Amino acid sequence: MGKHEGMTNLKVMRARRNMTQEELAKKAGVTLTTISYYETGHRFPRGDTLKKLAEALDCEIKDIV
Repeated sequence: MGKHEGMTNLKVMRARRNMTQEELAKKAGVTLTTISYYETGHRFPRGDTLKKLAEALDCEIKDIV
């Protein structure tokens, strides 16, 4: 699997909520490293994790992908 472009929208939404990667990780139930990997494109979240991230950011999945 190649490197993804990165979830820049995830980073934008997190910044709009004034959340750190660590805060988002705790709220979504994933590790800090996982959030970093998503934002830099080293990994892409599965559907269940996308839902948790959207809930943690109080937004729609489409807003973060």
